[in-house]
Amino acid sequence: MGRTSLLKALAGSIMEHPFAVSAFSLFLYFFALGIFRLFFHPLVRYPGPRIAALTVWYEFYYDAIQRGRYTFEIKRMHEQYGPIVRISPNELHVNSPSFIDDLYAGGGKKRDKYGYFCSQFGIPDSVFGTPGHDLHRLRRGALNQFFSKASVTKLEPIIHTAIEKLISQLRLHAGTGEPVSMNMAFSCMTTDIVTEYAFSKSYNFLDSPTFEPNFHRAIVAGSDMGPWIKQFPFLITLMNSLPESVVMRLNPEAAVYVKFQEDIRRQIREAQRKIERGEEQKGQNKTIFQELLTGSLPDQEKKLERLWQEGQIVVGAGTETTAWTLSVALFYVLNNARVFANLQKELVGNIADVEKRCRWSELEQLPYLSAVICEGLRLSYGVSTRLQRINPDAPFRFVSQVESRGVTKRTEYTIPQGTPVGMTATLVHIDPDLFPEPYVFRPERWLSENGERHHHLDKYLLSFSRGSRQCIGIK
Repeated sequence: MGRTSLLKALAGSIMEHPFAVSAFSLFLYFFALGIFRLFFHPLVRYPGPRIAALTVWYEFYYDAIQRGRYTFEIKRMHEQYGPIVRISPNELHVNSPSFIDDLYAGGGKKRDKYGYFCSQFGIPDSVFGTPGHDLHRLRRGALNQFFSKASVTKLEPIIHTAIEKLISQLRLHAGTGEPVSMNMAFSCMTTDIVTEYAFSKSYNFLDSPTFEPNFHRAIVAGSDMGPWIKQFPFLITLMNSLPESVVMRLNPEAAVYVKFQEDIRRQIREAQRKIERGEEQKGQNKTIFQELLTGSLPDQEKKLERLWQEGQIVVGAGTETTAWTLSVALFYVLNNARVFANLQKELVGNIADVEKRCRWSELEQLPYLSAVICEGLRLSYGVSTRLQRINPDAPFRFVSQVESRGVTKRTEYTIPQGTPVGMTATLVHIDPDLFPEPYVFRPERWLSENGERHHHLDKYLLSFSRGSRQCIGIK
């Protein structure tokens, strides 16, 4: 049979059995991909379970079906395979505190984020969702002044007002015998503070004696969708295309957050119009959008949709993480009579007038209070998943030291340039070599023997990450 006849016969078979041929082609593709990942991939020498090296569906099962359990599966992997593990076909994870400064480097060293990981948030144009180092630096630079320590200091009156309103609501609850969800209460408080500061519009959630509605459930629901969006990227387009009425029917608790999103768009349009008319807002009431629109960013960075995404991340990252940390710290303080007594003694001894508003510049000098805050941050896990970094300019170098039966095995790894490598703050925070009895709330671990605050453990506190991609809200 000639070549022409063979091609005609093949074409005829394809036309007669298109689905069978397509299925067989897909099988061949995935079979070849599996062989490549298991035997020829640049990460083939790194230890880890074969199934994790073969497919991202392993990660999907733990994070989507088991709701965020992959962090604990990664912990188990490290216990079995050592300090460096291949946790997915293209990604490594390191659980060694000595690698923190190299992975989360600052000082001009470039570090990109992992685009696959960032995709789950649906805000690719925000400073948080920007993978590339240079573009991130441009976007972050435009926000630095708004989140500088001097600017945030001006926030104190807003914080005081919110705290006083919260205390007033709690006093109304006292004696009723009804429990209060402090997580919801703190969510209302942080949202009122952040929206007032960033957008010059408080949502006054603290006015509600039940601390409902708030953004808590909508933000948690959005976080739960992350693994699904990462695996099925079309979902974010589908969700964004749904009419508001459909979204609120599917999730009634999202109604208040949908309204907030529309408020943000409206505020951006208003700021754009005012600037076009020369009515630039000055002074303390300048919003985050006015800061960005009047800054030195190029015009393409000032488009409505991008600024809207920045507004989403300010609320998403600045409210629930803070509320959860406050809730965790409060629980442990109230649950431990010794910690409560020590903290109360320090506060009473240093605050002459309890009716007078305290300044943060005074409170941050109190060592035990500072230690309680650090311990609350350590055990609250603001981001419980791994945060990857990519070195676009050079390979990472990591030295693994594994002790077995009294013998230390030392292995040097040169991680291929461009490989996403992650660490997880949760696993560092519960490392017993750094924090003995890691699940015990012990503020004293942050203090010296004479009760003064020491800082030798600070470099292992990764609640805000580290380096050039560190959370801008750390101030």
